[in-house]
Order: sequence, then structure tokens, then C-alpha cells
Amino acid sequence: MVYLIPEDTEMKIVVSDFEKYLDITKEKSTLESVGIDESFEKLMEKKMSPNEYIGIAKVSSSQINSLIIELTDSGATQEWVESYVNYINALKKLNEKITETIVVANLMNGDDSNSINEIIAKIHQLETESLDLIKKSDNTRP
Repeated sequence: MVYLIPEDTEMKIVVSDFEKYLDITKEKSTLESVGIDESFEKLMEKKMSPNEYIGIAKVSSSQINSLIIELTDSGATQEWVESYVNYINALKKLNEKITETIVVANLMNGDDSNSINEIIAKIHQLETESLDLIKKSDNTRP
């Protein structure tokens, strides 16, 4: 018996409709964003434990990282590059926001409310920056 083992096992994403691919990615990231916002609200209302929230946030962050990688590796044509880059940057801001919410959850374990208020302001700023980059991505579509 002979086994053939492929030398190139790297996954490749082939995209032919860059508009549809970006739209699908936006839908996925919106679901992640809404989910993390709802979970963070439960955390702040003490309806969810910090450790439970951290677990959810880490999964969401991983999902957003996957979307960033997929967009980066999609091979967007020159006319789509600017829109894709803006959306990738929006996803990076979303991931920064998620990271800051994890910091809040960790601080809640220690009851450090002063630091929490500062970080919540930063979370709102990151959310605004992400939304601005999404608009910029939309405005730079061909």
C-alpha cells in the first residue's frame, strides 16, 4: 500500500466575488460584536460571572482573528484593497475592544471600580473607531 502525502497542506481561500465576501464577513463580525456586547452587558449587571465572560470573549476574539486572516488572505483585487484594509482595521479595533472588556472582567474579580470606569471609556472609544472604519470601508468600495 502506498500513501501519498501532499507537500502543500496550507489552506487557501479562493474568492471571486469580493463584494459578497466582504458582506458575508460583515455579517459574521456583526454577530460576534452583538454577542459580545450582550455578554458584556450581562457581566456589568452581574448576571454573568467574570470567568464565564472571559471564556466567551476569548472565543469571540479568536473568531474575529479568523475573519482578519481570511480577509487578509483573500487576494482582494486592486479595486477592493482599500475597502478590505479599512474593514480589517475595523476588526482589529473590535478585537482591541474585546481585549479591554476582558481587562474589565479581570478587574471585577478584584473590585477595582476606578480603573473599570477608565477602561469603559476606552472601550467606547474603540467601538467608535471601529464603526468609523466600517463606514470608511463602505465608502471606499468600488
